Amino acid sequence: MALTVVGAPLLKAQSAIIAVDAFNRKVHIARGANDKRAVGGLAKIATAMVTLDWAEASNVGVNVLATVPPYALQVAGSNPLGLYPGDRATLRDLICATMMSSDNVAAITLAHFVGADHLQRLGQQGNPMGEFVRQMNNLAVREGAKRTKFTNPHGLENTRPMPYSTAADISRLAIYAALRPAVRFYTSQASRTMTVYRGEQQLNIELKNTNRLLGTDRIDGLKTGNTARSGGCVVISADRSSTAIPQANGGTTIFRHRMVVVVIGSSNPFGEAQAILRQGWGTYDQWLAAGRPITSKEQMLTFY
Repeated sequence: MALTVVGAPLLKAQSAIIAVDAFNRKVHIARGANDKRAVGGLAKIATAMVTLDWAEASNVGVNVLATVPPYALQVAGSNPLGLYPGDRATLRDLICATMMSSDNVAAITLAHFVGADHLQRLGQQGNPMGEFVRQMNNLAVREGAKRTKFTNPHGLENTRPMPYSTAADISRLAIYAALRPAVRFYTSQASRTMTVYRGEQQLNIELKNTNRLLGTDRIDGLKTGNTARSGGCVVISADRSSTAIPQANGGTTIFRHRMVVVVIGSSNPFGEAQAILRQGWGTYDQWLAAGRPITSKEQMLTFY
């Protein structure tokens, strides 16, 4: 399906947007970036990162099997991958299902498994999902996402209070994710086969990446979302080849380049994100050519 790239009328759109380069945290395009909004499945970026952080900190890794909890279908609503309580899958495959196919049952299973382990290590009783959501919000605070409140691991607006974030805050979490090479394993694949163990059966479920921009303009992630309240949402991340700058002492300084774009609440999120990415790179190139000046705090992500 051909994508329609949004041209000049970008400022007439109602979506919240931001384009920021990941290494300098320089904001190149922004509109409504601090507006608190429903973000739908973009919340799953935090779900994946809390899981990966736990896997590294605990030295357990992502090959361990997690079991779909009994309450998963009651919370998740739709179940496009056909996962059922009692099914088992590796954390790696569940992260792929969460990030690529935005599967809510997979996200709940990650939250239940990691949250239960957190509680056990703390020697506490409690709700595993509640503990996991607490870790999601801790991650948000740590990354400076101060206008964000997660209330579940899947992003649906079926919990009270309802979750919210901003385009700027989502960009902070996206940068945290995009700068880790392991994350691109989960977000850059167009498709993947997930292995599910159901009793004595081994099932193979094909995952499709919902990011229609993947592979275009060197886009290698990151996440889509769409609920009745959030509207069309997408976070994309793309890099450019590194630049080697000779130094006066004979050495060379390597500059890496990566742009993160967030679009929330758009009727054409993919077209808008692609146009913003291209415009973002254009302003980025002008900024580099001018010597990377910073003339006001409003130009930096720390301001938002």
